[in-house]
Amino acid sequence: MNNKLFVYKNSRVSYHRYGSGKEVLVAFHGYNQTGAEYAYFEEVLGQKFTVIAIDFFWHGNSVWLEQEDFLDEDMQNIVNGIAKQEDLHAQRFSVCSFSMGARLARALVRNFAHRIDYFIMLSPPTFSFNLFLNFTTNNPFGLNVFKYFVGTPGALQKWVERLYKWKILTRSVYVFTSKFVGKQERVEKVFKTWYAQRKLKTNFKKFARTLNNHNINVILIVGKNDSITPPHGMVNYIRKLKNRRIFILQKKHELATPETKHVFEKLFT
Repeated sequence: MNNKLFVYKNSRVSYHRYGSGKEVLVAFHGYNQTGAEYAYFEEVLGQKFTVIAIDFFWHGNSVWLEQEDFLDEDMQNIVNGIAKQEDLHAQRFSVCSFSMGARLARALVRNFAHRIDYFIMLSPPTFSFNLFLNFTTNNPFGLNVFKYFVGTPGALQKWVERLYKWKILTRSVYVFTSKFVGKQERVEKVFKTWYAQRKLKTNFKKFARTLNNHNINVILIVGKNDSITPPHGMVNYIRKLKNRRIFILQKKHELATPETKHVFEKLFT
């Protein structure tokens, strides 16, 4: 596996390449990870795919330094640029995401729908979590509140506990905040990460039509015991698609597990 860098405008995008398959798989990791997490699957994916696992902004060595918001067209340009840099010329490719990486993955699928073979989602965020993310980065009131928490150590956790007790926050948002955003530097990292992607919003009804119209093979892999992104809502959403396979595993909110590797073995080897 090789860790590489792609320069885009004034920004930089780090990514990892592994495998030697003829098909291409673009992969996105979850919060506080890097694309190196996908090395765990090289044995089962690497013969079919050449995997390009891209690091989020503010993860790995990826940093968004532009004054403008990151848009769908930037996602397109980055993937095209990496493909050219890596001398990859496949007309069609596949996309995989874990957890928060689904936001970037959906942007890629939207804009390259006519070229997508597989769209693989591992433990994607719930619909309520997507609404919460949009509120905290696009709504002026929500954005100001988020900035307050970034500048006030300890305040976020206290308010999350109160709002959860008052049944204003869902359990998935509460668990994510408690587990992943405990320290102040993590609050700042979440803010930077979410804000950089705030324009990559998905209309899920329209997105379902896109998946169906282009006959994209959708694979959903979720953990039955996942308290961070409970699978029920997304499972029901995917079940309405034409070309889909759903795997509900005995696991929690994890990417690199033997259970997930076994599913990839069944699908791609």
